[in-house]
Amino acid sequence: MEGVLLDPSQPRGWGSVVPGRMQLTELGQRSLLTRLEDSDESNLSVWDSLPGFQWYAPIVRAKAGTEILARHGTDQTDFGRVPLIVTKTYGAGKVLLMGTDGAWRWRKGVEDKYHYRFWGQVARWMAYQRNMAQGERMRLFYTPDRPKAGDTLSLNANVMSPGGEPLQEANVQVEFVTPSGATDRVRLVPAGEDSWGLFSGSFTAAEAGEYKVRLTCVDEGESLETTLLVEGDVREKIGQPARPAVLDEIARITRGKVMDAAKLAEVIAAIQSLPAPPPVEHRIRIWSHWAWMLTLFLLLTAFWIGRKSAGQV
Repeated sequence: MEGVLLDPSQPRGWGSVVPGRMQLTELGQRSLLTRLEDSDESNLSVWDSLPGFQWYAPIVRAKAGTEILARHGTDQTDFGRVPLIVTKTYGAGKVLLMGTDGAWRWRKGVEDKYHYRFWGQVARWMAYQRNMAQGERMRLFYTPDRPKAGDTLSLNANVMSPGGEPLQEANVQVEFVTPSGATDRVRLVPAGEDSWGLFSGSFTAAEAGEYKVRLTCVDEGESLETTLLVEGDVREKIGQPARPAVLDEIARITRGKVMDAAKLAEVIAAIQSLPAPPPVEHRIRIWSHWAWMLTLFLLLTAFWIGRKSAGQV
């Protein structure tokens, strides 16, 4: 099967009385394909609450070049958790593997809300390739859909000749200008003998921000220009001037103190001179504690046995 390696000793797959659950990977959490709610938190909550499945394909591992969007929540092989939703770009199209037949259970309690949305997104995803840029004879697209700083992007470009025929060999390059102004070039190579007109490569987006992208076919003299937005955490920029007034206000509100980092000895002495924190009291309500109730029960039991032995009951 394209994209995954199956276990030949289990042609019928694996079944279980206890329903299994899917767990989104980091790619799955950011993929538009597995987006069942608008926010990241709500989407994760929905996937955690979806009804489980009782059968899954005998997948041993995913092959190289694939993207795993979801894995089995508990079951695993020698290669890790069993992949259940796997995608791959093949030629100018896409391949999707859904390793379970239990998606129809997602209709429980919500009708077609999530079931319809997922398969509707699958249909649109299969028919639509997100373009960075498109011209008359060139097209550039990429995965993942929502890249973040540090991600490696899979780049694909369709290049045609002036006559409209797909090129088998060509010098295709992509130039990236990072947000900091640095320039990086990536040479795209033919994707395969059966994929005429398709050139592939990869690029690691180390910085967050807007990249300027230029696709060039040197042989044909064609080029495309576009931009790429890479998400990232907002961090304090090195070399930017500090704001002492804000630091003083934070220290005043938190009853702290602003000190110069260059005077490390004073900082250490100030920390060591801090008073010891007050002891933490842990109070136990005796009347609501199980040990007290058990003791009372044992005493009453012993009292009843004693009266019984004395013939007073």
